[in-house]
Order: sequence, then C-alpha cells, then structure tokens
Amino acid sequence: MDMVTILEEIRKNGTSPEPSISDECPLCGGVGYTVRRSADGNAEYRECECFIRKRNLQRIERSGLKELLQRCTMENYRATEPWQKQAKEAAERYLADWRGRWFYAGGSPGSGKTHLCTAMCGKLMDAGLPVRYVQWRADIPAIKAKANDAEAYQDAIDPLKSVKVLYIDDFLKGTATEADRNIAFDLLNARHIKPSLVTIISSEWTILRVLDWDEAIGSRIAERSKGCVLNITGSKNYRLK
Repeated sequence: MDMVTILEEIRKNGTSPEPSISDECPLCGGVGYTVRRSADGNAEYRECECFIRKRNLQRIERSGLKELLQRCTMENYRATEPWQKQAKEAAERYLADWRGRWFYAGGSPGSGKTHLCTAMCGKLMDAGLPVRYVQWRADIPAIKAKANDAEAYQDAIDPLKSVKVLYIDDFLKGTATEADRNIAFDLLNARHIKPSLVTIISSEWTILRVLDWDEAIGSRIAERSKGCVLNITGSKNYRLK
C-alpha cells in the first residue's frame, strides 16, 4: 500500500489503528505473520501484509508528518521553473540512492524545500523506514530547556539521535544562539558517526552559511550530504501565489 492510499485511510478513519493480531486477515488469519517451508524444510516466518500496512499507518502518526504528507507529494510538486525541475530531479536522484546518505536543501523561503523533503520522507516510509520530523524553531527549544538536567535532556534527544530517518525542517530558523550550536553539534555528530542513519535537512541557510557559522557542524553535514546538497537562491516565494 503506497503513502497516498494510507493517508486516504487515515482521513476516513480519523487515526491509524494500532497493529493488532485480533483483526481477521485472509492471509495470516489475524496472527500478523505467515509461515512457509523453505527448500531445506525449515520454517520461514514473514510479516503479513496486513501487519505491515497497519505499522505504516502508525509510523505516519508517530512521524509528526501526517498533515504535511497529505499535501506534499513528489507527484504534486510544481516543477514549472527550471530551478524547480532541477530541485525535483535532485530529490529523485537521492531517492534512487539514499542509503547512508544525507540530503540538504537550503535557500530561499517559500521555494518548496519543505514540500520536497516531506515528499522524500513519504517515499522512505513507503519503503518501510521509520521517520521522525523535527521543526527546529518549534521543537528544539523544549530540548534546549532541559540542558541543565542531563537525564531529561538525554531522554528528549536520544530518540532523534537514533531514529533511522530524521527530517529537520527550518534548521537554524531565527537567531542561531550558542545553545543552538551546542544542540546542533550534539545531534548531528551523533548521527554523523553512524553510517546507516539518514538525515534530511531543510533550511533558509545555504550549506556555505552553515560552514561559515560553525565549520564542525557544516563539514559534517557536507560530508554526509556529498552530491545531495540543494541550494535554492533567487527564487520566488511560491506561498504568496
């Protein structure tokens, strides 16, 4: 089941159901997995399609991207201008080879960065990957407020350090403080040293501006995003249309 179909089901039902073994399924009988014998006679267990579908519904709810995913897809991204076509092509190239790689979209506000990055997250969730969404200006202050309580701080930031795919929207939005510097390094360094983790970042800052602000942070982003950096400058703000 693709993301569009999943979102249609969410709209009909309000919220996504929890994965359950009590639902009837013609494939697994409600147990959540199927069993077959391999050529050597050993039992092979596989998750049933019904369980995968329900888990994907749950994944959308937990990602924080539910409402954005309803309107931000690769299919409805407007690519009428040359720079829009280039941006979409860059996103599609990334999706064709995303493993172990980051994606950075920086530049003008209202240029479709959030749309593209959200659509990319939708495709990765279609592939079965867990995704977490963080809006820098809205979500990070609550974590910064816990900086003097080591246990509370770790409880808040550890899930972001370890999730398979992390999407940071509006990275360094507003005035970037020393506290922003500290938490950005802590979070991105933890993900940088784990080759399997994927980080997608959108920001009004170009990667060069990030490097000028803090070379340690910018170089880590640049290294993991090599070949997947999108800088959009001089475009119109399409939110005003």
